[in-house]
Amino acid sequence: MTQAARLQWHRDADTSALIRLCWGLGAGTLFGALTLVVFGRLLGLTSQVGGRSLLLAALAGLAVTILALALTDDPAASLAAVTRYVPGIDYTPSDDVDARLSRGVDAAVGAVFVGGLIFALDTVVGGNVGQFFAAATIPVSLAFLLAAVFMRSTGVLDREEGVLYLYDPEDVIALDTLSGVSSRSIGGTSLVRLRYRTPDGEYVPGPRRLLVPRRVARELESIVE
Repeated sequence: MTQAARLQWHRDADTSALIRLCWGLGAGTLFGALTLVVFGRLLGLTSQVGGRSLLLAALAGLAVTILALALTDDPAASLAAVTRYVPGIDYTPSDDVDARLSRGVDAAVGAVFVGGLIFALDTVVGGNVGQFFAAATIPVSLAFLLAAVFMRSTGVLDREEGVLYLYDPEDVIALDTLSGVSSRSIGGTSLVRLRYRTPDGEYVPGPRRLLVPRRVARELESIVE
């Protein structure tokens, strides 16, 4: 397989703004909703002992810290600088840790946004509207998370061998088993539909739909057609 004959791609939260948005909204909405449900209980308990203001101040301070970390150019370096003065914590930035930290910051920002919205509804509107909204957003958050997982895509298209290699999950598709390829594009992303040949009417296993970059979809269409 020569380098010129292979077309490879990798789409995840680091390379796709749409996947990153879905992950941030999904994880953030889930964490924010669950946190606000617990926070509502704690707020009720602290109100009885006079600790309401302290709890609100702590939560506001945490939200400001998260937003400040998200607005920095290098969250990993900022976190390393802060933890340098915390005894018992030795944080050393690395590519793997930085990627996880970036996803965590995205989820935390989403949680702050959703948590603020729920808290505002519960405070301004009242009548347990905030807690109802928190419960209602959990299915929405799961839908965003599933969309982020579905849109992830990694693979290699080998023009010489006529093979499409897919990873996560792993699969190998021989292009001569395809009878047709069609796609619909939104921006730089294409939803590709694969149609397989059915010799003797037998079912051919393999993925029927893929999300790939537009250039990969066009190349697939040109090769198969």
